[in-house]
Amino acid sequence: MSRITLITALHTSVHAAFLGSKVVLSLLALKLGADTSMVGLLIACYAVPPLLLAVPVGRLADRIGMRAPMMLGAAFVASAMLTGWLWGALPALFVVAILVGIGFALEGNRTRNYSILTIGYSISNILGPMVAGYAIEYEGHQATLLLFACFPLPAIAILGLHRALTRVNLPPAPDTPRRATDLLRNGPLVRTILVSGLQMAAWELYIFFVPVYGYSIGLAPSVIGTVLASFAVATFVIRFAIPVLTRRMRVQTLLALAMMTAAAACMVFPFIRDVHALWAVSFVIGLGMGCGHPLSLTLSFERSPAGRSGEAAGLRVTATNLARVAVPLLTGLFGALLGPAALLWLNAMVLAGTGYLARRID
Repeated sequence: MSRITLITALHTSVHAAFLGSKVVLSLLALKLGADTSMVGLLIACYAVPPLLLAVPVGRLADRIGMRAPMMLGAAFVASAMLTGWLWGALPALFVVAILVGIGFALEGNRTRNYSILTIGYSISNILGPMVAGYAIEYEGHQATLLLFACFPLPAIAILGLHRALTRVNLPPAPDTPRRATDLLRNGPLVRTILVSGLQMAAWELYIFFVPVYGYSIGLAPSVIGTVLASFAVATFVIRFAIPVLTRRMRVQTLLALAMMTAAAACMVFPFIRDVHALWAVSFVIGLGMGCGHPLSLTLSFERSPAGRSGEAAGLRVTATNLARVAVPLLTGLFGALLGPAALLWLNAMVLAGTGYLARRID
């Protein structure tokens, strides 16, 4: 196994716990009596630590390497799951979300080979919700969190034992003062970051709110897990079609088409009750969102100044988490007023707006 593949595998195991926890927390919060506005607030808590820490951690990774942030991030994710296992009340869920958010900010997107990283994301997108759904159904919510506490342990152990594993040779940074605001003068980078942020906010809202909608129509946790897994399978499959698609159309056009396709499917989703149809529509949504993710990551990296890829990634995560704070709070509030179906319709509006902006990237 190559070094980059091993790093991605470790990242995938941590990310699976990160994604699985969202299914657990959504369903557990609903079980404990929370409404959709409370779930929206819970979602926003995931994003607050990365919002505050993304750029400093990205700058730190450029300076000292990936190993220490990845180890500490994995440790925070594990501690978050243990907190949820030991303390199962509603306030504990907010503590779990914040701790996982800190772990995500530290662990982050530290693998610079995005083609391999996005495949790892696809695997974790399948693994996390599937494990969460079946484990909740057969063992309960808190036992599932204990299970997810084990997922980051291989990353902590292997990174601790192999100091050279994450060593990379980066281009030297210019010998000038480094301020995140300097990157905001790079127009194409800023527009790419904005599209990436909104797209990822819509992605994670879908992961969070499908359990809310599924709970409202009486779906079992395992079925909710398979609906999300269908989405994740599509994000994996579309990766192999992207090289062909980008040879036939501009990346910006492909991004816009992908977002509009996902938006249309999200509009249809709340009218469906049949499980097989839900799998199919979720698969279409996954095709659209799965296409957008690697394209926006690649564009962000390509437009980053030399020696500042980690800092630019941190700025992208900051923009993403601004959207992850604002959009869940708004959609959760409207969902409480209009019902769970409105959550998916509002997410469709976010995706449609993202598609419009994608066409304007130079």
